Amino acid sequence: MARRPADALAAALARIDDSELIELTRALVRIPSVVRPDDPAGNEREVARHVERWFAAQGLEHEVQDVAPGRPNVVAWLGDKGRGRSLLLEGHTDVVTEGDPREWTHPPFAAALADGRIYGRGAADMKGGLAAAMIALAALKRSGASFAGRLAVGALVDEEADMLGARHFCTTAIGRELDAAIICEPEQNEVCLEQRGVVWARVTARGRMAHGAMPEAGVNPITAAGALLGEVPALERRLRRLCARSRYLRPATVTPTVVQAPLEGIGQPNVIPSGARLTLDVRLTPGPDGAAVARELDAACSRARARCPGATITWEAVNGFRLATRVERREPLVRAVTQAVRRVTGEAPRFGGVPGSTDGTILRMTLGIPIVTLGPGNRQIPHQADEHVEVAELVEAARIYVASALNFLEA
Repeated sequence: MARRPADALAAALARIDDSELIELTRALVRIPSVVRPDDPAGNEREVARHVERWFAAQGLEHEVQDVAPGRPNVVAWLGDKGRGRSLLLEGHTDVVTEGDPREWTHPPFAAALADGRIYGRGAADMKGGLAAAMIALAALKRSGASFAGRLAVGALVDEEADMLGARHFCTTAIGRELDAAIICEPEQNEVCLEQRGVVWARVTARGRMAHGAMPEAGVNPITAAGALLGEVPALERRLRRLCARSRYLRPATVTPTVVQAPLEGIGQPNVIPSGARLTLDVRLTPGPDGAAVARELDAACSRARARCPGATITWEAVNGFRLATRVERREPLVRAVTQAVRRVTGEAPRFGGVPGSTDGTILRMTLGIPIVTLGPGNRQIPHQADEHVEVAELVEAARIYVASALNFLEA
């Protein structure tokens, strides 16, 4: 006799071993997976191997997808889509630099367990969430749960940079069959319905070299870059008018993050360079499409150029456009997750939004599927010294993933 949904959930939750989840998280954190282009070993290879071996040890069907040299996605799953649905629990295996280890209370890759927390680079962002998803998948297998469709866990590369892993995953058979995804990023287990989009606008100003004592003989591209910086507040205001107001996200922002001159050779105090470059980090809430954002950036460059005769100012979108995402509460995925939160925690879900951009942006834009972001870890702690994840949140996340999967796949 098939189990009733409530029985299936109880059986699966009973197969979550808190100590196993803690040790899996710590094992992943101990493997440095900072991507360092100048280091042949500076990639996700070793942590991907650990994930692959773990899936194999659980008897889970899985595959390794080569994305770039030393940078494989690892995907495991239960069930077949057939006429049912396909749900992804998504995490990434790369982490940002640890910075100066002396700034850490615990060594950044020691995965210290103290005061109910696991400390280390990637503990929250996001090896904790990935481990919770892996344990959830294994618990469902161990319990013999039956559901209509497929549950997959994706451990993808390169989220912190170009999102190559997510882009590649969208081209695979298992990716193309997805109906929805839960992004396991650190959001304190809030049900995040929106996330900000991002455009990294790389602006290049070109002028003409000259002696610093005779600026009239040249065209200063730094002045042109400065003129564009002067346009930033107005650009931000225009983008905010285009974007929808969000109850969960900060309004659109335009933040200069990189300024460089000269572009070739060495900088000298008595030389006006021929080129300068700056990067604008443009964050968006739902609303405008890529063409609308591009028009505003074009207009800002045009206004700056008009103030600097002889200079040229152009821009390009580094890694393309990652537009903001939003999913409505009536979506089956959202209903499945909110019911899971109520069942696991005994409380009403907290709704929120993701201040940055995740792999979910790529899944949403490329596949058109609904996404919800929910995972363990304080959203303020990623990329900081003493990054950590609360063990209680970690366990809660694994339980929510199990219940969400059974709800969405209609156990």
